[in-house]
Amino acid sequence: MEHVTYGRISTNDQNSDRQKVKGYKAFIDICSGSIPFMDRPKAKELIKFLKLNPGVTTNIIAVDRLGRNTIDVLMTLEQFKANNFKLKIENIGMDSDSPFFNMLVSILGTLAEQEKKTIAERCKQGIEIAKSKGLYTGRKTGTTDSREKLLKKYSDI
Repeated sequence: MEHVTYGRISTNDQNSDRQKVKGYKAFIDICSGSIPFMDRPKAKELIKFLKLNPGVTTNIIAVDRLGRNTIDVLMTLEQFKANNFKLKIENIGMDSDSPFFNMLVSILGTLAEQEKKTIAERCKQGIEIAKSKGLYTGRKTGTTDSREKLLKKYSDI
């Protein structure tokens, strides 16, 4: 096996199929892009796998799959480089052997971080509009359940 894929989806409702390549072992995390790469379960499995299988290239479809925090993306690149792991980013058609790889990934990482902020701002604006129309009430004032207790109570959410 010369290639594996790494992917990330934010929720169980999303489909990870477009991040997989037929015939390649896939490591797919289900988490926010704000979770540091090295804290993700499947990313940890990927690193262990790469250490045991030198020369394997990791394919990802886009930089934002690594993360939506520029510093974390750059730290992940350094981790790959320090271990001589090869990384290929499909949507730019470039791998870590290219002299321009780090520069381009830095720019794309910054764009991914900005996109995350833009999405959060749009959500906030949408909630404010829904509140003004009485369509969004949120959690009831005075609720004493902790987040953990609430999630346990409504585990199907």
